[in-house]
Amino acid sequence: MMEDNLNFGKGTKVTYKNEFEEEKGIIKSLSGYTHAFVVYNCNNDWENYENYTAERTFIGDLEKGW
Repeated sequence: MMEDNLNFGKGTKVTYKNEFEEEKGIIKSLSGYTHAFVVYNCNNDWENYENYTAERTFIGDLEKGW
């Protein structure tokens, strides 16, 4: 489901979904209008997600919340 990036911002919990996988993450920053940098792998240290590497992800592949 494609959502307007105004619904997303730093610290938003999101779920990445495609036809093969589903993974939870937190938005670290936005990249233009169509992408966000999302931290997926932080060893469940979600309070410190900003200390981890984020992956550029198409916003259309994200759903708000876990």
